[in-house]
Parts: sequence; structure tokens; C-alpha cells
Amino acid sequence: MTPTIQTFTRALLTPDLVFDKLADARAVVGADGLPKLMRTTRFADTEIEWQGHRWLLSLPLSSSAILSIERTVSRIGRLNSDWLTPCRILPGEMRWYGPSGEERRCDLLIQHLPDGISFREALGKLPTDRLLSALGELQKALRELDFAHGNLRETNLRWVGDRFIPLRYHDARFGRCEIDEPAFDALREEVLRHSDPMRVSDVETEYNPLRKLTGHRWVYPVSEGLACVEDDSGWGFVDTENRVVIPSTFHWACSFHEGRAEVETETGMGLIDRQGNWIIPPVYEIIDYDPVESNVFVRKEGLWAEFDYLGRQQSEFGEREART
Repeated sequence: MTPTIQTFTRALLTPDLVFDKLADARAVVGADGLPKLMRTTRFADTEIEWQGHRWLLSLPLSSSAILSIERTVSRIGRLNSDWLTPCRILPGEMRWYGPSGEERRCDLLIQHLPDGISFREALGKLPTDRLLSALGELQKALRELDFAHGNLRETNLRWVGDRFIPLRYHDARFGRCEIDEPAFDALREEVLRHSDPMRVSDVETEYNPLRKLTGHRWVYPVSEGLACVEDDSGWGFVDTENRVVIPSTFHWACSFHEGRAEVETETGMGLIDRQGNWIIPPVYEIIDYDPVESNVFVRKEGLWAEFDYLGRQQSEFGEREART
């Protein structure tokens, strides 16, 4: 069992009461005075200031989240590479309380956030050719390290010194570097989309895909014939001709795998099919879908239950781990 995002938010506002090593850390907050959280399927993270530096602090949303990155984090620590930023797991770092008031402990993941600017800021400050070259240099470096990030997108890249540095290794692994190739293509396309055509010259011919999915804030690589896109109205899906298939009304969405996609709405997370129909309604804190096993673990009020591929509940809710 793991704490909720609400519990994590409260902890960030009172670190001296719930954290061990990070007792003197301070969360970076927004205009509303609350920590600025970014959520993926298995982690929620925020920026903190600690020991004179900035860090990304990540809360695992299921026990399997930490298990899935332990080996990767350990190997990164032994690499001492200039292309990857240090990260480590803090065992039992966060103290919280379960439904019955019992004290519990939760591991956290911390990653150094190097001084630099965001991908979006780099688009406005650096020449197009330099950005394209930097993406090529990063791709080559990661290939030489045999490192696959697994979720390369603009929010997971930072311009540091003279290069891009990837952040958030939540889906990273060593081996199968080719899985990052569509993401690199999408990043190059984003650079070109914001560039001055007079500066691109023949580089555009090399990097442009056959058809652009334009008019969106962000576009994930096409998966099963659909691309997950972010628009001003939210997240949704378009086909390869850029036609809307599922309107952009979600707070967050993930690409389709085996005909299913995890999405989030105002009422919670759920699972949809390729027509946008609800397989599992959006009433849960977490949806943890495994396309390989064709099962889904959901969490509600801190308790877990298992559903099958068709959305049929297979177990009662209880204090159990999401996946081992």
C-alpha cells in the first residue's frame, strides 16, 4: 500500500514532520502556495530545494513502481556519466498513516535537477540547427550507454550548458535503445515546428516525417494507429491524418497499448478503449494497466482491486500490493 497524492502534498508542506533525510527540504510552490506536481502512471513528482540544490522528488504510486527502477537506478549510480543526472532511492523516507491510524513508511526517489533551462525555453533562445544537433548528440550518447529512457518528451529534457540532459527515469532501462527513436523524431519535429524556416535549410528534409501532426501543444509517437496529443483543452487522441478520434477533454492520458489507454478526469483515473468508451470508469486514484498480462489494478481510498481486460472486477478491495 502506498500513500495518496494528497498525502504526499501535505507531507511536502510539513517536511520536518514526515521526512527523515529531507526534513529541511522545501517544496517549490506555485502561485496558490501548493507544490507543483507532475503525475505519470506510476509516479508523482515535484521540485524541492535541499542542501543548496534543486531536486526532483518522486512518490511511487504503487509498490511495483520502485521495484521496476531499482536495478536501473543502481546502474546509473555506477556509470558516472555526464549525460545522466544522479538519482537514488531513499528507503522508508516518508512517514505516513494508514486508514486505521497505523504508521507506515514509503520509499521515495530523488534526482538532482541541474542548473539550466527547460526544453521550451531552449526553443526560444537557441538556433534550430544547434538544438537538432544536440538531440542527435544525446541520442548517440544514450545509445553508447545502452540506455533507453522510455518516456522522452519535452518536460523530461533540460538544457544544461551545451547539451540536453534527460530527466525522470521512471520508465528507463538498459537495453532496447530503439524504443526512444520515435520520441527523438517527435522532439525534432517540435524543434522544426517552432523554428524559422530560413534557418532550417536541408535539415528539415532529413528529420521531417511524411506527415506532421500539427496544431497541438504536444504529440506522443503514434501507437496502434492513434497519437496521444495535448491541446489547450486537455489530452485526447488523433489518427495518423490528424483527425480527432477521441476529443481532448482528459486531464492526462497515456498512449494506447493492446487497445486500452489510461486516462484521468476531474473525478479520477479510468481505462478507455480505442473508441473512447469506458472500460473502467474514472473513479479511481490510480489505474495500473499491464498490457502484457491483460489485467488492471485500481486503487480507491488506499485499497487495491484487480480487474480483467474487459473491465470485470476479479478481486475485492483490500490492503494489497498493486503488482509484484
